[in-house]
Amino acid sequence: MMHNDINDLSPEDEQHLRQLEIKISELFSLLEKSELRISQLQDENLQLKAQIRKLEQQSKPIQYKSPQVEPRKVSREPIPTITPVDTSLRQNKRKCPNCGAMGFAIKEVDDRTQVISYTPRRIYKKKRVCTKCRFEF
Repeated sequence: MMHNDINDLSPEDEQHLRQLEIKISELFSLLEKSELRISQLQDENLQLKAQIRKLEQQSKPIQYKSPQVEPRKVSREPIPTITPVDTSLRQNKRKCPNCGAMGFAIKEVDDRTQVISYTPRRIYKKKRVCTKCRFEF
């Protein structure tokens, strides 16, 4: 029901209107306090920015000087190189001492009886196995 005149209000409506007016006044006071706090924070922000500018002007960038390194003198003499006399050393690396099998007949597998390292995972020593005669070496 709409009332055109404030004087025609029932006592319940008048009480409700008073409560609303109290809430409105409380909200206005909160608004004033928050606006005051905002202005204080803005002033503080301006002061801090001014201090930052002042400190930036005072501080000069530090320039580090690297120590003087003397260049090494490198001789221009040729370095002698050693060439292997026997090029069949690689072939002898994979040869079964029992039957003489060579090359792909020799497999490398983990020797689970001898642990080299436990961290970060277990690492086992390697052993060679001949696939022809099953000899382990």
